[in-house]
Amino acid sequence: MTISIARPSEWRRAALGVGIALVVAACSATGASPTATPLSSVAGATATPATSPSASSALTAISSPTDTALPTTTPKATSKPTPKPTPLPALAIGLCTGSQLKLTLDYWIGSSGNPSYAHVHLANVSSATCNMRGTPRSQIVSGSGSVIVDSGSGSGEISTGDPVWTLIPNGVVYSIIEWDNWCKSAPKQKVTVAVYVPFGLGRLQAKAPGDAPIANCSSSGSKSKVAATQWNP
Repeated sequence: MTISIARPSEWRRAALGVGIALVVAACSATGASPTATPLSSVAGATATPATSPSASSALTAISSPTDTALPTTTPKATSKPTPKPTPLPALAIGLCTGSQLKLTLDYWIGSSGNPSYAHVHLANVSSATCNMRGTPRSQIVSGSGSVIVDSGSGSGEISTGDPVWTLIPNGVVYSIIEWDNWCKSAPKQKVTVAVYVPFGLGRLQAKAPGDAPIANCSSSGSKSKVAATQWNP
């Protein structure tokens, strides 16, 4: 009787065959399918994420840019300089202003072929004392309110030799206004007069007491004239 002894390699093949048979038998008995082993459970394997954190941050920064507000500059308001009042000359100090005075046309004197004369007075209607002096710039004003004759700004000047008249409240000064050489058609009545206080301190116009005598025409080639006497108490 001959006994054959199996080689070591044959033993290993036989053991492998038996193991496979046992596995197949176990699967058939339970009806379960073999489960695949995750890659991360395999010794020596390393799982790699689909997207790295740095790449994700870069994508977020690109897709959602941050708006940077441009600095705004508000222009500063430039204040206009306050104009300085022009100082009055020495001769104007203490003079009555237009707001302190009232001009009254007392009456006219005139006839055909002669100049017309308006007798007027100024009254201090304020509660403060003020002064009057010099010769007023005068005007003839038609009943419609238009100035038809003006003596001019030079006629309203004050000189150092003019007397000073102090007007207490209700105090008055007088003047006579002469109108001469009117060669145009008669202006609308009621003709009246107006005067200026020197140095731009006011203009005063009197209310007409009635129709005025129209000045004569002494020279058709010359302009109409108006002039006044100095203020006197």
